[in-house]
Amino acid sequence: FEMAYIFDNTVDNEYSSFLRTIELVQNRMTKSVGISEGDRGRGYGGFEHSVERLKTLGLKEGAPIIKFDVSGNVNTGTEAQKLAEYAQSVSGDIAVIAPPFHIVRAFMTTITAFKRNNIPVRAYAVPGIPLSWREEAAHSQGLLGKKRAGLLYDELQRLEKYQAPEFGSMLSAQEVIEYFNWRDG
Repeated sequence: FEMAYIFDNTVDNEYSSFLRTIELVQNRMTKSVGISEGDRGRGYGGFEHSVERLKTLGLKEGAPIIKFDVSGNVNTGTEAQKLAEYAQSVSGDIAVIAPPFHIVRAFMTTITAFKRNNIPVRAYAVPGIPLSWREEAAHSQGLLGKKRAGLLYDELQRLEKYQAPEFGSMLSAQEVIEYFNWRDG
């Protein structure tokens, strides 16, 4: 991959994405790592925290870490938009990394932003390392606290809600299939 982009998550869930990212870097499967910086008021530790955690968990030199300044509220939509802006300047594939319960929405939001901005870069969903589905965790900027299985249910509801024009017009399932056909064709 040209880049492995880590979608931000709460401290409860970041371990999943960080371990997957370390795996990609150590196996030389990515040239760089992307991490956002923005408002940290809702459960997200920030860029420096993420870099430090990656190093603590075993990330060694091998891929530069690129900061994405979201300049405000860090959420799936703002991150996908910043990633689309970055993707305008590269030609390689991008890995989108998020915990398993969040990967579908993170990926669909990314390809929605790519399509809106006419970005011809191919994106791939790379789920983080699975964490216990029965464990309580905070999500959605720290606003939700449930077992991860319940968070998955909430994510599926958001996928439906965010397809409405008033909530961002995320791609439909059919449009995602069309994207796969383009990407893999």
